[in-house]
Amino acid sequence: MKKLNIWTVTGVGLLIVGLAFPWGSVSDAGPTLPWTIYLQLLFASGFLALALMSVAMVLALRLPKIESWVGGLDQCYRLHRLSAEWGVGLGLTHYLIKVGAKALRKEGLLVKPQGFDSGIPELFSTWHDVAKLLGELGLYASLALVAVALIRAIPYHLFARLHRILPLLYLGFVLHGVVFLPLSYWKNLSGAVFVICVVAGLVATGLSLSGRIGRNRQVQGRVAEVTSLGKGVQEVQIDLGPAWPGHEAGQFALFTFDTREGAHPFTIASAWEGENARLHRIRVAIKALGDYTSTLPGTLVAEAPVRVEGPYGSFIFDQGKGRQIWIAGGIGLTPFVARLEHLVASTAEHEPVDLFYSARHVSPETLARLSTIASAGAVRLHVIDTEQEAPLNAKQVVEMIPDWKASSIWFCGPLKFGDALEKSFMSMGLPKGQFHREAFDFR
Repeated sequence: MKKLNIWTVTGVGLLIVGLAFPWGSVSDAGPTLPWTIYLQLLFASGFLALALMSVAMVLALRLPKIESWVGGLDQCYRLHRLSAEWGVGLGLTHYLIKVGAKALRKEGLLVKPQGFDSGIPELFSTWHDVAKLLGELGLYASLALVAVALIRAIPYHLFARLHRILPLLYLGFVLHGVVFLPLSYWKNLSGAVFVICVVAGLVATGLSLSGRIGRNRQVQGRVAEVTSLGKGVQEVQIDLGPAWPGHEAGQFALFTFDTREGAHPFTIASAWEGENARLHRIRVAIKALGDYTSTLPGTLVAEAPVRVEGPYGSFIFDQGKGRQIWIAGGIGLTPFVARLEHLVASTAEHEPVDLFYSARHVSPETLARLSTIASAGAVRLHVIDTEQEAPLNAKQVVEMIPDWKASSIWFCGPLKFGDALEKSFMSMGLPKGQFHREAFDFR
């Protein structure tokens, strides 16, 4: 199935909103045009803000169907983040339009026509003060939460805890929207769009507040073994029992080792075949990269409980039937190890595969282990030790693989490394959609 990219989703959303907007109320304004334009800007910005916040709430549900539409949970969260940021931004615009109009009226630059009916239903008039207060306070809190999400120095666990306030703020925004949405919107297609968005958002809010998001994909397991691989990397083997549904090589899951910290995404570094499937065991490699992962070497022990949710992700090497080029940077090797295990266990022949592994100081043990499994899986291995040579670039790959344009390229590793490679390959003519990567950016 072809994946929907972010621009497709955005385009469809803008088309729906454009069709839903009550344009007639502006074209028929006559002498009241300045005030009508002000009101329509106010109503439209509020309408769009609530619609986008509703979309953000639904995208946070981690629904498999939506994940398959947009190309993976990482893309779901990317859309979730953008929808929330744009929703809050439009909410701020809505507020500033209101404040600006008050200032203009005070200076006599904007005049409200006598007896002008804004079209806000009288049915909810007793709720006006409460709805205004909740909308304003919710906006202030949402802006603060967006700042927390953007400031990377703030620990993830603090961000995650504060993030749980958003469903409560959303309830206030819904009340504000219902109370102040004018009759012209209710009578138009916009009313149907509004109802659909709000109902979907409220269902998502209920699931979030009740802790049901992802619950049916959660399995309780225990740590079977912890092995240090050096350079701050811990290999953790986890027994999950028969409840685990299995996974495709390259997928990831959300792991909760400490309920106070919450769930963190890690790629599953083992294939679901042979001994692993028989023992219901998976393996992850965790590198100390942040405030939380740096504490794991001293806290992870055998028999420790762990909750695993998943599997998630579309980084499963099934796009296209030609040759493949795999590029791993550092700990980004894990999905390729899982895929290698799958190829070793499989009896079917596969198209040529080249694995480029770029890391600083590749230990002899790691190199031997990787070489053995790559050879067994009929994958050509290229190791770039950045302690001794320059980091891998797209030009090197092109020179070594003449038919690279006919290949699908799969990357996992540091963000900036992936951005540079993708930009270079695209500039050299790699067809769009042939560069695949997973983005673990959940804040």
